[in-house]
Amino acid sequence: MIIHFHFHFKTTGVTRSVESILEPLNVLEETKVFGYGVSKHKISFYKLLRLLYSDKKTIVHTHRNNEMLLALILRFLGGRFHLLRTRHAESTPSGLTNFLMSKADQCISLSGTMAQNLNLKSTVIGHGVDPDRLTYDVKKRATNPRKISVVGRIRKAKGQRDVMEAIAPLLSHNPNWEIQFIGTIDRPAYADEIRAIAATAQVENQIQFVSQTNQIEHYYQESTAVVVASYSEGFSLVCLEAMACGSTTIATEQVGIHSEVITNGVDGFLYPKGSVAALRTILENVIRTPEKIDPNIARQTILDHWSVTAAAQKLFETYSKLRNGQ
Repeated sequence: MIIHFHFHFKTTGVTRSVESILEPLNVLEETKVFGYGVSKHKISFYKLLRLLYSDKKTIVHTHRNNEMLLALILRFLGGRFHLLRTRHAESTPSGLTNFLMSKADQCISLSGTMAQNLNLKSTVIGHGVDPDRLTYDVKKRATNPRKISVVGRIRKAKGQRDVMEAIAPLLSHNPNWEIQFIGTIDRPAYADEIRAIAATAQVENQIQFVSQTNQIEHYYQESTAVVVASYSEGFSLVCLEAMACGSTTIATEQVGIHSEVITNGVDGFLYPKGSVAALRTILENVIRTPEKIDPNIARQTILDHWSVTAAAQKLFETYSKLRNGQ
């Protein structure tokens, strides 16, 4: 059996990646989640202990330090299982994180850049998304006003203020367009800065904040464009999700997997992080020619290279090699 540990109450990119991988992994082998923050395919602590103290070659896959700590305690107390740890941050890990990861039987990085920042050997296996859930819907796209979305927690590292500065003068000349910021507000003062920029440009009626939602695919489907303005990303599920829904995806280059996924001008757009001027030029072109990027081409990139089924298969192959002592 495969067991993913998940100890986090808030829904994050890690949460969504664990949730998305469960179904395709279950096709290959029974897969459960121990912990909290994920509601499906749960396993109780009692059943977990029975598995870990048996000879069934159970796989335990962790994603955070607290999950790794429990796994190591269980192993110290005699648990018999194979232990994996995925690194989800692009930054150089702390001493504690590096130490805990060194105790895993196998480390996984989400991108080549992430692997380079580790002092440990790791296998690169990126996330994938479910193209059957994340679909392109031409009828939803034909909304009035047209929508541009920014998805992610509202905080400085996500670059939402850059987006507002770039698009504010464009909105004032295009009343049939609006922008929506979708995600939990981490810092109310930062959200107020965004609102102030809109007020100065007199486009308050063309901006809205939407709370975190479990129905994010509906927002992608109605968005002509999605901007991922992050200064740093462990991976960037938003990039994959938006493209799977056929949205014109505009993302910071050399951040997360943006530059690995997007071919600039073909299936999306890339720009230097922090460059409001470059972002404004791209947004101006999108507003002038909304379908400049063919939605079907953007979606095909995900179908060909970034599906959750492909990611699950790569993980399963890694589990199998570990069990076989490779």
